[in-house]
Amino acid sequence: MSGSRALLLASLLVAAGCAPREAASNEIAIAVALNPQRPGMQSIYNGVQLAVNELNAQSRGKLGSARLIMLKGAADVSDPVRIADVFRQDARVVGVVGHPESGTTLAAIDQYADAANDGENGVVVISPTGTSPALSGANRWLFRVCPSDVQSSRAVARYLLDSLGARRASIIYRNDAYGKDWAKSFADSYRAGNGVVVQRDPYLQGATAWDAYAGYLKLLKPDAVLFPGSQEDALLALRAMRAAGIDTPFIGGDATAGLEANAQEFPGVRYTAFFLARRATSPEAKTFIAAYTAAYKEEPDQRAALAYDAAMLIGRGVLEVGANRANVRDYVESIGRERSAMAGAAGPIAFDDKHDAVNKPIVIARVGR
Repeated sequence: MSGSRALLLASLLVAAGCAPREAASNEIAIAVALNPQRPGMQSIYNGVQLAVNELNAQSRGKLGSARLIMLKGAADVSDPVRIADVFRQDARVVGVVGHPESGTTLAAIDQYADAANDGENGVVVISPTGTSPALSGANRWLFRVCPSDVQSSRAVARYLLDSLGARRASIIYRNDAYGKDWAKSFADSYRAGNGVVVQRDPYLQGATAWDAYAGYLKLLKPDAVLFPGSQEDALLALRAMRAAGIDTPFIGGDATAGLEANAQEFPGVRYTAFFLARRATSPEAKTFIAAYTAAYKEEPDQRAALAYDAAMLIGRGVLEVGANRANVRDYVESIGRERSAMAGAAGPIAFDDKHDAVNKPIVIARVGR
């Protein structure tokens, strides 16, 4: 970041009543906003770091003596509002990748937008995996690079009706914004295709009698079970179903992609994915997979790919329009509109007028296949 840009950002923060951290003049930060205590987040860091490394290699002097860095939050801070506030006040930060969940993203967006000061010191935030419809058009600083719950649940409804011929479905959903939105959108689309929802029940994380749910499923005998919930809860539900002798097709939402780690126990179980390394065919995806595998000795998951794409978008904005927050936000908004769509590892990146990603691939994957 040039000295003048650093001084400008510092001045804006002081004028807004904030006290920014001292910014190193040679550091331009892409921050990563997530709960550091939640398992399964390392691949997000890996994807962003890989993007930062590639962007620095591609900069070719455009940043002068400055370099891009990945900035993590404090290891003991999980509150999304505090995370957002710290990043917004850090003069090095030109963009944020996060939050992974819709709920934490919604909780923090006013901080990123600097709503208290009419956006005077806002910073663009790109959620890699926040899928709630409530994020659509939430504010001018927020974008996402994944499909919404509406898009993915409609794809699952079509898959059940057209590919599986499943006409009766049970929905067991996590009792939060993600589960409720996904369940409602699926039910609407499924019924529009003449499917029948025979069950639509919520569950509470950590307080659910899964054997009772399994017993009810055995009585209902649906053609398929839809599960917009977490990977951890999906494992408990599946084990209870197997113990009850139920082999009904099970399809998890995008939050259950981590079931791949249990391929030996549940081969063939279906889940919704926005990126699958073994099915990737585009040159951008293949290049990303090769680089990620070489760096981290494992295949990337969808969190890694989408976080990489979000960081690459922010970084390319910096290389093209400079390390100015407002300019980077405008650059991101122009992708797929005034500027061509960006070819990402997880598919093309373009935004509509609500800052939702358009034309994103949605895969119904099977564990281990």
